[in-house]
Amino acid sequence: MAKLYLEKLQCVTTEGWSGVDEPRLVVQHRGTVWNRTVLGDRMYTVKYDCDFTGTIAVSLGDAGGAVGDGRPGEQWITDTPGERSLRFRADGAEYNLLYAVE
Repeated sequence: MAKLYLEKLQCVTTEGWSGVDEPRLVVQHRGTVWNRTVLGDRMYTVKYDCDFTGTIAVSLGDAGGAVGDGRPGEQWITDTPGERSLRFRADGAEYNLLYAVE
């Protein structure tokens, strides 16, 4: 069994003209684990961990919409130990999720 640590979410650019997004992180079988209003070019602390086996999906969506509605989307994390990042991009928005697996 592996342990996933979601550590930080960097908002590189927001989707809208206002410079503000409302992203939410959803972890497979665990639901929404983090959401808030963010500004572009900022780093945010997530601080979420869970156990998993094999692979686990992490989705980044809009708090006001359904996951998979054209927002940055879903990616899979494997149980290979190490520190990594995922890049989410769609509709002009770009995010980097920093995480670790033990």
